[in-house]
Amino acid sequence: MRNTILAALFLFFTLGCKEKQDKIEEPDVESLRAQVKPTEVATARAILSTFEFRINASGTMESSNELKVTFQGSGYLEKLNIRNGQMVQAGQLLAELENTSEEFALEKAQLAYEKAQVAFQNDSLGYSKLTDNARNNLELSSGLRDARVNLREARINLEKTKVKAPINGRVAELEEKQGNIISSGNDLCVIYAPNQLVLTAKILESDYGRIKLGLKADIYPLAFKDMVFQATLVEINPKVDENGMVSVKLQLDETEGLLPGMNANAVIRSPQSENVLVPRQAVVMKSGRPVVFTYENGVAKWNYVETGLDNGVDIEITSGISDQSEVIITNNIQLAHDAQVTRATELGNSNQ
Repeated sequence: MRNTILAALFLFFTLGCKEKQDKIEEPDVESLRAQVKPTEVATARAILSTFEFRINASGTMESSNELKVTFQGSGYLEKLNIRNGQMVQAGQLLAELENTSEEFALEKAQLAYEKAQVAFQNDSLGYSKLTDNARNNLELSSGLRDARVNLREARINLEKTKVKAPINGRVAELEEKQGNIISSGNDLCVIYAPNQLVLTAKILESDYGRIKLGLKADIYPLAFKDMVFQATLVEINPKVDENGMVSVKLQLDETEGLLPGMNANAVIRSPQSENVLVPRQAVVMKSGRPVVFTYENGVAKWNYVETGLDNGVDIEITSGISDQSEVIITNNIQLAHDAQVTRATELGNSNQ
């Protein structure tokens, strides 16, 4: 009898507990998700485009047309017609040495030449027709040939006292002053073409196989932090130096405000294969694999991807997402699949 009562009590309590368990409601996942504040993210568009490998270089600017101007004569610097920074034209008189004696010597040589011409004409009167041999003898005997040579020498000596611009350009490195005593061979200045600047830079030996003439580059002068200039690769030195570097020259398209000797960084753009490209910050590592989150109707979608080349700005995506996918580029490190997100703004991909 006692055992029967205990069995009945056990059955009663067991059934009662089961009824309570049956009354426990399952959590409403959608309701809980609605209570979580969405993560604010920025997005960009994946685009199908040619990947540009970016090769970094640094160097110094110089003019591809720059000439040093020197004195060919010596003496007192009587006239100085230029100043640093001045633009000059080819043939323009830049400076002149005191040349009274040279001008006097030219007058004497001119007079002697004219006298020799008269003597030659008088000696020629007895000839009905001069042969080459007869003309040569008469020029020698009359002194005409000597006078002609002396006149030419006097003109050259006078020209040596004058310094003229060899090219159109800008004057630089002018140090002489009017009144200075000049020796033959002294430098007057440098004249360079300001619209023909090149950046001589060096790239790593490992990047040599990616470059060729005609590639475009972005130039960032240290003097202008917010300005970018465009350039073209015009020369490659076919030799690797002792530091494992290859020298290249980049011709600048625009040179306004730039000077020879300025230091600058360059990014040479080398087109590679065509693939889907995304901003570098769109790719995060999850469980040791690259992942790109896409934005789809307010939800983040987890996509395993295969990546290709990386230029520090964009990354090639060889599989995993398609062209024009909207990818998440901020606050994506801690995101989970199907996490709620809100789009702050859509940023354009750097290759768009």
